[in-house]
Amino acid sequence: MDQSPLAMARRTFVGHSFATAFAMANPLRATDDRGRSETIDIHVHLAQQWYGESHGALTATHLLRWMDANHIAQAAVLPLVSPEAFWYPVTTEFVLRETEPFRDRLIPFCAIDPRALGTHLTDRQQVVDMLRRYRDAGARGLGEHKPQLAIDDPLSLRLYEASSEVKLPVLFHLDNKANMDRPGLPGLAKVLAAFPELAFIGHGKGWWASIAGGLTQEDLHVSYPEGPVQPGGAIDKLMDQFPNLYGDLSSSGAHAMLRDREFGQKFLVRRADRLLFGTDYYDLTQREFQQFSLFDTFSLPPDVKQKISRENSQRLLGLD
Repeated sequence: MDQSPLAMARRTFVGHSFATAFAMANPLRATDDRGRSETIDIHVHLAQQWYGESHGALTATHLLRWMDANHIAQAAVLPLVSPEAFWYPVTTEFVLRETEPFRDRLIPFCAIDPRALGTHLTDRQQVVDMLRRYRDAGARGLGEHKPQLAIDDPLSLRLYEASSEVKLPVLFHLDNKANMDRPGLPGLAKVLAAFPELAFIGHGKGWWASIAGGLTQEDLHVSYPEGPVQPGGAIDKLMDQFPNLYGDLSSSGAHAMLRDREFGQKFLVRRADRLLFGTDYYDLTQREFQQFSLFDTFSLPPDVKQKISRENSQRLLGLD
C-alpha cells in the first residue's frame, strides 16, 4: 500500500455514506452477458480501528458493501506484517479468520517477514511448511510483501524459494523504503531470473515510477511523477525478458497510466496479459480511486478490459 504525504493529505474523514456514494458514481464495470460484475480487485486490506475515532475498523462486512458499490465481485485481502508496512501488524491469521465466512468473494493472502528466516524460521522446510499451512487454510498468494530490505536480500530470496515450491505468487511493494532497488531495477531482474516459475506482482511508488527511463535513486520514492514518460523504462524491459512479472494497477498504478495518456493507452494494450486491476483500499476515509475511471478514460478493446479486470487474476490465483 502507498502511504505518501500527498495520498495521506487527500484522505479526510467523510464517513462511510460519502465513500459509498462516490464509489457508486464511479464504477468500473466488467460484466458478463447477464450484467453481473466480474471485476477482481487484486489488492485490498482489512484493518482494526487505529489512530483515534476517525479511522474505524475496516471489517469484512464493510469491505463487501464497498465492493458491491463498486461492482467488484472478488478481492484479494492482503496482510501487512512487516513493521514498515502499516501502523500495526495485520496478521495472516487475522486475514484468514475474518475472510473465512466469505471465501466466495474474499481471497486471503499470507505474509511472512523475511527477517524471521534469520532468527526463528532458519530451516528451509520450516518456511515451506508454514506457507503450506497458510495455503491449505485458503491463502492464494504471498503479500503484501513489504520489508525494509533490498528486493534481492538473501533472506527474501529464501522466502521466494519457499513460495515457488508452494506455488504462491508474490505481490511486492517497491520503493526506497521497502524492497529497495536501484534505477533500472537490477535487483528485481536477479530475483525474476532466479525463480522463473514464480509469479511476481509489482506495486508501489518506485515500481510504477519505473515505467519511465532516466530515473535517479530519488525518483524511486516519488509518489506521483508528472509529465511524459521517458523511453527506456525498466518495467517494459523486464516484462519483455521475464514472463513471470506482472503489475498491480492499484494506488500509484492508475496515476502512472494517466500521467502520460498516450503512453498509458499503449501500455495497457501492450501489457494486457500482465496487468491486474486493484485499488489498495485499506481505510474508511479513502475516497479517491482513479482505477474506477481507467476503462472510461482509455479506448480499450473488450478483451483487454476482461484480461485486466479479471482474467489475469483468475489465472494467477487459480480461481474458478
